[in-house]
Amino acid sequence: MIRKLGNCLLIVMLVGLCGLTQAATVKGLYSADMLVPEQLTQPSNEQLQQGLKAVLIKVSGRSAVVNRPAVRQALQQPSAWLNQFAYQATQTPISAGDGREVLGQQLVLDYDRVLIDQLLQQADMPSIGHARPVLLVWLAQQRSQTARDYVAPESDIYTELADQARARGIPVDIPLFDLNDQTALDVSDLWGFFRQPIEQASARYQPDAILVGRLIQSAGGGWQTEWLLLHAATRHSMKPTGSLTEQLQQVVNESADTVLASLGQRFNYVETGLQLEVANIANIADYLQLQDYLQQLPPVEAVRMTGVEADRVYFRVETQGGVASLDQAIRLDPRLAPMSRLQREDDTTVHSYRWQQ
Repeated sequence: MIRKLGNCLLIVMLVGLCGLTQAATVKGLYSADMLVPEQLTQPSNEQLQQGLKAVLIKVSGRSAVVNRPAVRQALQQPSAWLNQFAYQATQTPISAGDGREVLGQQLVLDYDRVLIDQLLQQADMPSIGHARPVLLVWLAQQRSQTARDYVAPESDIYTELADQARARGIPVDIPLFDLNDQTALDVSDLWGFFRQPIEQASARYQPDAILVGRLIQSAGGGWQTEWLLLHAATRHSMKPTGSLTEQLQQVVNESADTVLASLGQRFNYVETGLQLEVANIANIADYLQLQDYLQQLPPVEAVRMTGVEADRVYFRVETQGGVASLDQAIRLDPRLAPMSRLQREDDTTVHSYRWQQ
């Protein structure tokens, strides 16, 4: 179970590394939000329908759910599934519909979890749960006559894509684009959609699926994009149309349908391996050194970070030979000092260490 994260600076630096967990727990599946021009005593029927559609798609993982007879009937009275609603003031301008521009209100709609799950059962598209596969996204761009380059992680394009993915209930991981990434994956290989170097460069993030996009901006400012989704042993190509926002929405929807719809009830995310707690991790440099150290221990087959709390980082570690072989390897390279082992309420053992260089 991922602990409550502390140490905000460390969290920010580790966000790009969280793909190591191979799956993520998605929150807010039963809520929908939208920007509206004004507060109403009761949301409009159209707003409630839009929110109900969004929630049903997120929870089921399939956009086709809105075409099911049981869902079409439910959409005639969307207020029946609403639990509560609230408005939040924003600084985002929005059209008032009468030629004026006003600061929008964020309308948050919370739907009843039990009723939503019952409706999806009736529609024969049950919930796929909160544990979702992670989609790693690599983007390359060419603006006007400039050279091809990676899209920076802080780009508005990544932000908009992540917002679209959040609306579909699929977690997105963004590469760090550090020296390791740039060495492992040349921009020409990324642009050419060459599967082998893309998958090799992605291995450090251990994603469940990989989405690759190449974006070309014309002199007039318009965008043409092409995409490749790598999922399991399949390749899925996409050439969306419309504005960039519309293209991103099409790609996210198609990717989510492909990755999530195949899960059904078969996706059961269970954490395995030894649980490790390592104290005295003060910064990202300590974390990266610790990660390399663990991965290089002879019995270690896989390392997944599961949480951060103050100066402590938590891992799941798959080993050959269990904790005995891990302890033996650590004694040969004692940069980890054993601490008291914790016994949790669920009878699982946490193996505690202190990092010392």
